[in-house]
Amino acid sequence: ALDGNLTEALLSDLSQNEAFVAADLRIAPASPGKAERLRAIIGHKGATLYVNLEEAELISGKTGLSTARVGAEALLEAGARRVVVTHGAGAACDACVNETHEAEPPQVVAQRITGAGDTFMAAHIAAEIEGMSRPKALEFAQRTAAAYVAGDDNYV
Repeated sequence: ALDGNLTEALLSDLSQNEAFVAADLRIAPASPGKAERLRAIIGHKGATLYVNLEEAELISGKTGLSTARVGAEALLEAGARRVVVTHGAGAACDACVNETHEAEPPQVVAQRITGAGDTFMAAHIAAEIEGMSRPKALEFAQRTAAAYVAGDDNYV
């Protein structure tokens, strides 16, 4: 798992380094201000980008994206291999060239927001490690992040 605090040069080096050619890289930009750095690694065959809709706009260079699915499509057009795009209380989308899945989060009253993206990403990665299918892993991540946002300390 990588975050966007890495420099663009280092991300570019990672994308071309033989030691990382077959790596399963899970990458988050860390903040919208650092999202554009991910262009340096977007085409890595093992990279999965975890971004929100605003970050999808910044990385893809397209504006006015309305849903996570539209954001995912824009990133795939920009050269990404796999993306997981969130959109707050809206549906999230896990997409690659031949496969797209969407999952709505449970509707909750937000008690905290900071950390929701990290919680989502960690839950999604954990679900896939446990062998959940892509649709089930996305649903699990949505439920886990929603419970976190609702302030449920038993969200894991």
